[in-house]
Amino acid sequence: MRTLSDQGEIRSETITAEIRMGNENIHFSAEISNEPVHIYDLLPFFQSITNKVVEIGIKEAEAQGKSISCRKGCGACCSQLVPISRAEGFNLLNLIDAMPPDQQQTVKARFNHNMTSLREAGILDVMEQAINSNDRKQLREIGLLYFNLNLPCPFLEEQSCGIHQDRPLSCREFLVVSDPVHCADPDPETVENMVLPKRVSPIVYGMSRKYEEGGRGFLPLTQILEKADELRSDHICEPATDLVNLFLQNLAKP
Repeated sequence: MRTLSDQGEIRSETITAEIRMGNENIHFSAEISNEPVHIYDLLPFFQSITNKVVEIGIKEAEAQGKSISCRKGCGACCSQLVPISRAEGFNLLNLIDAMPPDQQQTVKARFNHNMTSLREAGILDVMEQAINSNDRKQLREIGLLYFNLNLPCPFLEEQSCGIHQDRPLSCREFLVVSDPVHCADPDPETVENMVLPKRVSPIVYGMSRKYEEGGRGFLPLTQILEKADELRSDHICEPATDLVNLFLQNLAKP
């Protein structure tokens, strides 16, 4: 259903969807404007859908007799190489800009430390190559090298996420059902990740990807300060209705 606004220019569309996720359905109905927006503006929507998918995953894990090991104060996974979409990178830059000066200085120093450590370890160029080619095997290898460098997320505070409400989609999706003692050594034979009926993050990577990037749709969280100018210059806007419909279409794919 489409309706004209009072101005007679901006239209809105009532978008309704019911998408099967695992053993449950996700129901969605909202009136969305066709006004051009940046994909960054839709992050709260993507986050809410991700949270719902994770809830379904948790229920299914518990039905199998498993339980989520992740707890507040357990920050082992926060030293992993975290992929984020360009839209999320833009959002995180805004969060840093809004921090009090002392906190902002501390967080930026952590980012700089991580990048310096990556360069000194000689894996920054290899990491860029793996990301640009979207080589999954190489990315896993780089991920282990990154973890072994012990570079906590710059937003980590006392082993807890300092931006929990705004944490990346990939962080929301990463939960384990194995003994947390194994998280200090992320071996796939000992660490069991919770299986999700669908991962939302890759959909958003693709939607916020620059057309010339080919297979690349994400960047490491730790690089956002160095990529700040690039992330802030990306102001391509599209009708919100088109973006939401595209997202739901991808979410509904098997």
